[in-house]
Amino acid sequence: MTLFHQILEILADGERHSGVALARELGVSRAAVSKAVGLALADVPVEVGRRGYRLPAVFRPLNAARIQGVLAAAAQPLERLTICEEIESTNQALLTSPGEGVQICLAERQTAGRGRRGRVWQATPYGSVLLSVAWTITETAGPLGVISLAAGVAVARALESVGVPEAVLKWPNDVLWQARKLAGVLTELRGEAGAMRVVVGVGINVAIGASAARAIDQEWAELRAICPDVDRSDLAALVIAELLSVMDDFRRGRRAALLTQWRHRHAFADMPARIHEGQGACDARVIDVDDEGALIVEVHGKRRRLQAGDVSVRPL
Repeated sequence: MTLFHQILEILADGERHSGVALARELGVSRAAVSKAVGLALADVPVEVGRRGYRLPAVFRPLNAARIQGVLAAAAQPLERLTICEEIESTNQALLTSPGEGVQICLAERQTAGRGRRGRVWQATPYGSVLLSVAWTITETAGPLGVISLAAGVAVARALESVGVPEAVLKWPNDVLWQARKLAGVLTELRGEAGAMRVVVGVGINVAIGASAARAIDQEWAELRAICPDVDRSDLAALVIAELLSVMDDFRRGRRAALLTQWRHRHAFADMPARIHEGQGACDARVIDVDDEGALIVEVHGKRRRLQAGDVSVRPL
């Protein structure tokens, strides 16, 4: 654990702490405290004043006990939950992790976070919810294209529960608020003997810093502007609980209900859109999703079926 993370854990109480008090509690010099905070100020806006340091509530470190408590209250206690101060990718960690059953990984910072189509997921350290959940399912569990849509439903429901109004879904994996991207989902698979390892990664913009904002190439939203008092640990727990719930529905064959919920939140139903496939693009009208999670569009009067892969849909 870095010195900066230890400082943030102390500052998580929302009170102002002097450099002298922090140094004494951590057993380091006051200069070491000042240096650690100074190096990180570009990403995490610790308030520095004459009376010491204070951390805005939205940047409080994730709290494993709080997350476990919320899940236990929802009758979904977990045994395998890991919170990393820094990791390359939570998805990659679970794709390569041995063992079966449900595994969950969260991170404060990702150095190689991934989005769809080979993109980098831009996130502000301590200012996002970055998590992945892994399951092992049988090869006959159902159409895997539905899982990404179900995960989007889970994230939208969690956001709605903390007060986000009108969260909508963009096929196959984005959660939008007022036409701006608030969260994203990345589903990845690993084949196993007679089964499949499914990993669903979620990234939610809670607070976007300047460096991440400059790197994002589309309109974005951040949760602190919508729900200023949101707690990242509570939100992470709610997302996990909803992901576990929709995966249980998927495994029990309740896919029609999940697709109905997705359609209810569909951002671009019956709207014109620009379809990007590989190096090409065309204009189309978005129709619906089918029972396997593919997107149905109409191009020049003919219907086409699109599967996630290297496809992107943007409104016109």
